[in-house]
Amino acid sequence: MQLIYEGKDITNAVEIHKADITDNAGGIADSLEVWFDDPEGFWSQWKPKKNDKVQVKENGFDSGRMYIDELEQQRGLFIIRALAIPQDAKTENTKAWENVRFLEIVTELARKYGFLLETYNIQNPFYERVDQFEQADFAFLAWRCLLEGYMLKITSQKVVMYDERYMDAQSPVKTIYIDDFDGDYRFLQRSTWIYGGCRISFGDIKYEYKPSGAFGPVLKFADIFVSSQAEAERFAKNILRSKNKYENTGYCTIELAPGIAAGNVIQIQGVGMADGKYFCEQVTHKLANKKTFLKLRKPLEGY
Repeated sequence: MQLIYEGKDITNAVEIHKADITDNAGGIADSLEVWFDDPEGFWSQWKPKKNDKVQVKENGFDSGRMYIDELEQQRGLFIIRALAIPQDAKTENTKAWENVRFLEIVTELARKYGFLLETYNIQNPFYERVDQFEQADFAFLAWRCLLEGYMLKITSQKVVMYDERYMDAQSPVKTIYIDDFDGDYRFLQRSTWIYGGCRISFGDIKYEYKPSGAFGPVLKFADIFVSSQAEAERFAKNILRSKNKYENTGYCTIELAPGIAAGNVIQIQGVGMADGKYFCEQVTHKLANKKTFLKLRKPLEGY
């Protein structure tokens, strides 16, 4: 394991007690938690501070540069918690755009933080108007991505956006068998928070999307600005998808597998009813314990 703090490799200067990297497919900032044995209180003398940059590497996996969000001291321990976004990205902002394209907004906000932009299978729709009202910039971008069926991921000073349907359709990077599980596992088919349709109404524009085979209550929105029937249709389908994609989920722990990242597709084999392809929604690499925890969902088909 390699630990880089403010651009310096300090691996040999510290004794790491715990190092967990949580890699999210999108919508939630990646995070890092590192515990150091510190019986003499040296970390306090070094005066670490919030927003310092920290990075962990292990066997090809790289957390990317993260920004310290919390510092904690306990008897004999010093704890660092970091996020992929800087402190100033938490500021809630209000702004309006008119006659603008999707990628213009994304590029503007990425440049605001000095971040690069990467896109995968992304379209560039035109909007008559878009409003950001008292929202942090990346929370606002995550919502706009959701409306278009995209996911937003912030990693290593980059804004990464991808088409979720495109990623769901990827081939598995690994097959995990029941004997590979470390301890308990859990796979669930649920009805709670699963919906049969989505209705959007704004002014004279109304659209309800109800896919075949979907059951449950209908989501209703009357406060999302839409300027056309096509926009209402697109948003309704993608909002419904963002909810129903969690109908089939799974949770398991395996031996440390730094080759698996959030956004990958894997194959589960030998469990029974739950066998099949799964999208890695969240991957936590517990480097000190040599374990990887997987939060999975089955790819949603049909919409």
